[in-house]
Amino acid sequence: MNKENNSEKEQVAAFLLLCLKHWYYFVISMIICVAVAFVYLKVKAPVWEIAARVSLTDDDSFMKSGGLGRSASLMSAFGVGGGSQNVEDEAKKMASHGYIKKIIKNLDLNKVYVQSEYAGIVKTQLYDRSPVVVSSDPALPDTLNAMLEFIISVKNDDAADVKLKMLKETVGNYRINAFPAELETPAGKFTLSQSAYYGEYKKPFKIKALLTNYDYMAQLYMKEIEIDFEKKSSDLINLTANHRNPAFAKRILNEIIHVYNSKWIEDKGILSEKTNAFIDGRLRTVVSDLGAVDDNIRSFKDRHRLTDITADVTYYFEINAELQARLTDAETQLKLMDIIFDFVKDGNNKSALIPFSTATLDPSLAEVVNKYNEALLTRNDLHLNSPVTTHVIQSMDIQIEAQRKNLLQSLANIKKGLQISLAELKSREKEINSKITGIPSVERQYMDLKREQEIQQTIYLFLVEKREETMLKAISLLPKLKVIDEPYTVNTPVSPSLKKTALFVLFFGGLLPLGAIYFIPAIRNYLRNRKR
Repeated sequence: MNKENNSEKEQVAAFLLLCLKHWYYFVISMIICVAVAFVYLKVKAPVWEIAARVSLTDDDSFMKSGGLGRSASLMSAFGVGGGSQNVEDEAKKMASHGYIKKIIKNLDLNKVYVQSEYAGIVKTQLYDRSPVVVSSDPALPDTLNAMLEFIISVKNDDAADVKLKMLKETVGNYRINAFPAELETPAGKFTLSQSAYYGEYKKPFKIKALLTNYDYMAQLYMKEIEIDFEKKSSDLINLTANHRNPAFAKRILNEIIHVYNSKWIEDKGILSEKTNAFIDGRLRTVVSDLGAVDDNIRSFKDRHRLTDITADVTYYFEINAELQARLTDAETQLKLMDIIFDFVKDGNNKSALIPFSTATLDPSLAEVVNKYNEALLTRNDLHLNSPVTTHVIQSMDIQIEAQRKNLLQSLANIKKGLQISLAELKSREKEINSKITGIPSVERQYMDLKREQEIQQTIYLFLVEKREETMLKAISLLPKLKVIDEPYTVNTPVSPSLKKTALFVLFFGGLLPLGAIYFIPAIRNYLRNRKR
């Protein structure tokens, strides 16, 4: 064992002596690596991290504060108005392909402009400051299945030679005498124009414009943009992007916020419009019914010469207060179930989410309603990502229609259950009334009319306040995304990293001399053996 330890120590000592003998290898290697690292740090364009922070605002705060008046408790009981927002889902929605694709379209990010200088040795990406821009029909990029490359060589007299490449093969050569100019190409019609930065470039110059479809660029930017939330119990969302051009990256983050807020306003407007149209129709019916009940009460009092019917029926109200309250509640629920049934049955609402919460509904019905709304959301997201109707969307439409019929059947069953419960309550009312003596039939008829009036007034107040709530929600006092931190540049660049570069120098500065020490003698011995 001691001999083995001594042998290892001798090997280590021999290795250290060999390194000391060739110390100049290490010095030369470190000088070369430091020089390479210095040139790399000077030439490499820094990549900066651009960050922003936003918070989700809650547009249901007015409803939650209890400021909607007398029937707020009734609306709350049926789950109408108000709802929770999921910060995780909203963050994923902002980072989805559909939203990023919308940003690509708005900012024209499917086009990349590069300036070539010094015989193509130096290439500079121009981002949104290109002197010459290429434009086309907005629908054309979606039809591209390959990247187009326009090589634009601008002469001193503002004329230009244009070469078009597709899949690295030249498919067209064009001569432009003046800008703007239209080019008829195998890929479609394009227009080349001067930008506001044209005068800043010294002629002659060469610009390369790369064009591809929106989907391809959306996938690339989805990797460069990170959207994440602080925690599920918080409304804060962080947006970050790594880019060589901080100003350009800030535009992208600001556009993400703008697109989200615009889409939220658009969706809310559509929902408010359809909900208001439905409520207005129901209000006209309820107002007509309420007017008829008022007329019946007035004619009834005139016919029977009633003056103070309230004092006459005080005793009756004391005995039947609980039963009447239950009857009113049951009939109100039945009316509301009719409203929900009519909303789903209405063909104009086939593409609209059911705007009623399912918190208080029968669990089996709530499950059908939730699945129906989820199917509509999935179908609408597919339609956003693909404006053209596809086989998948058509198939989903068939499934949604089947779910809608199932939902209507479930609502009909619930309605039958409510009708049975109401019939039982009325039967109990009849039993109690049979035990009450001394109450004239006139007073009983008057109670029926008053109860019908109360039901109609309750439904009327419910619909008016629901319309008021919908109109309040349609007014965007604040954007859905409130900017906490506007896009800003983090001080330290993401790359090139000084620490990683230093590790590179130390690693290769020590590895190369060791390779020289071991491999050069081995190569010499190999050559000597071959000569023999």
